[in-house]
Amino acid sequence: MTQILEGAQSEPVNSALGSGQNTSGDLAASAMVYVYGHGPTRNPFYEEAKALNPTAEGASLILSAAVCRGQKLLLISVAGQDPVEAQVVRARTLDAQMFEVEIAFPATRPDFWRPFRRSAKSHGAERRRSPRVGLPRGMTIAWQGTHQNDISRVSSLSLGGLFIEAADPAPAGDTLRVQFDIPGGAVRGQAVVRRSIKGKGMGVEFTELPAGSRAGLNELLQRLLGDVRNLRS
Repeated sequence: MTQILEGAQSEPVNSALGSGQNTSGDLAASAMVYVYGHGPTRNPFYEEAKALNPTAEGASLILSAAVCRGQKLLLISVAGQDPVEAQVVRARTLDAQMFEVEIAFPATRPDFWRPFRRSAKSHGAERRRSPRVGLPRGMTIAWQGTHQNDISRVSSLSLGGLFIEAADPAPAGDTLRVQFDIPGGAVRGQAVVRRSIKGKGMGVEFTELPAGSRAGLNELLQRLLGDVRNLRS
């Protein structure tokens, strides 16, 4: 996986984020959020990430995708609120090649992290919004390694690979045969485990992927990014 730009750890921290204080009253200490963006090679990615110390000004995200300072990301809360744009303030590498990414909103968003309260009007809006965004929240993958196989949930997706949730993941370096479905059809290919986290899952990189499958995957990611941008307009 492409590493964070050197020197990122020494960059100044946004004061609203670096204080570690939750300035929005009733916000939780952490939250889940959908993140859309592009990697260093401009490949699009989608990821469900954990946000730490969320405030009206931003948060710290735990991502498996590498990003750099100044990059723009699109965020959607799992409550289904409208997407917002955020900018990467700082990024640093954590263990197992995960990244802590501090993001800031261009304007304060005190309601973004608050629990979503349903009403007849908002419930209808949520029903309309979900199909448009097309979040692959229930996306699963069948995988087979050297000594084990399973059907697992996908929590992070990019053109170069994905993160598979698994309590007993295959070891780093193992070769997997993978199969999963996207709107354009079934994707079958081969991947290598780049990192393995016991009890959590594994990050895999595609090593063999038919041209048609790669094109379909790219189309899906571009459409997801486009749908999110359309929601903001």
